[in-house]
Amino acid sequence: MIKNKYQATLWVSLLAITMLGLSAAEACTRIFWNTNKQGLLIVGRNEDYVTASDPTFVVTPRGIKRTGTETASQKTTAINWTVKYGNVAIYANNRFPNDGMNEKGLTARTLFYIDGDPNESIAPDSTKLELDADHWVSYLLDNFATVADAVEAIKNQVHLVSVKGGKGYSYATPKHLSIADSTGDSAIIEIQKGEVKIFHGREYRILTNPPSYQEQLENAKKYQNATEAELPNTGSGKDRFVRADFWVRNLPQPRNNDANTAYGFMYSVLGNVAFPAGSSVPEEDKEVVQNITKNLRHPEDSYGSLTYFQSISDLTNKHYRFKSLIAPSDVFFDLAEYDFQAGQTVKVVKRIDQYSLQGWSGNIIPHLVAIEGDIYDEPVE
Repeated sequence: MIKNKYQATLWVSLLAITMLGLSAAEACTRIFWNTNKQGLLIVGRNEDYVTASDPTFVVTPRGIKRTGTETASQKTTAINWTVKYGNVAIYANNRFPNDGMNEKGLTARTLFYIDGDPNESIAPDSTKLELDADHWVSYLLDNFATVADAVEAIKNQVHLVSVKGGKGYSYATPKHLSIADSTGDSAIIEIQKGEVKIFHGREYRILTNPPSYQEQLENAKKYQNATEAELPNTGSGKDRFVRADFWVRNLPQPRNNDANTAYGFMYSVLGNVAFPAGSSVPEEDKEVVQNITKNLRHPEDSYGSLTYFQSISDLTNKHYRFKSLIAPSDVFFDLAEYDFQAGQTVKVVKRIDQYSLQGWSGNIIPHLVAIEGDIYDEPVE
């Protein structure tokens, strides 16, 4: 399988990023706005990389059968399940789900993270069933309605494995995981030096990248009483964490609890921690970015190291939005209006990042195309 043929130079480069400080080459931000006194619960995300990673928008109905790995020799030790909750997700390289939500209002996403030797980015446990990183998000969206139930499964049923990709599967790099639900609950899961660490509670609203979540929380404490002028302003994982935390704590209440106003507010905060088009790559990171770009299936799609898409998951109204770098407006999917009944086909929109090039905006449902079998039966793209 391609994920077992990862190029050593890319692993070394990714480890170097954590030592030098992140550029947008492998930097993302997740923000959970669960402090809205009027009840709207919204998660926003920036996807920062050197490309949009050929993303496919996938709609999965109930009843689809899945396995927690695509490596044939490991299927007997991997977890199997049947989709319980219909969901939508973005699958990078047509294979790696990195962002989505289900019909019950549970949302999950992966962001770049590595701690220690890249080859130790696994939490082996022979008493549990394998769950590869390119199945983490689908497993959670398919099976759980609450963060509490998802965390319990991660603790007791599965061991998390960091997938190794390579040429044409560039998105398969070490990740950490965030989950949120329609009660306002939240969890962050990291593999730190081969051990799974779980941070569970509604106070865990922000996620960026390395260093460890403990270090991020400790650093953020220094800025709890900071003014806007005192906020750090670089693109490092630490600085973006601090700014995202500040702005989500200071967001105003939307008048009349208007959801569209809330989406606008979230996009404004995401913009504060984004890497704009034209962002320069620090001199010390240029070799890293070049090595990552070499592994892209479509390097011609890269505009450099920056924010390629943003997403919003409205957990209250079961509403998902996606905004591409190369589009002036976003597209959306209302989960409450879609029939996820078992027996239906999986439906997709290939290269969802290019919707504006097709002249699309607004509701994405009319553009869905049915596929045979499951998305995991499709080739990596």
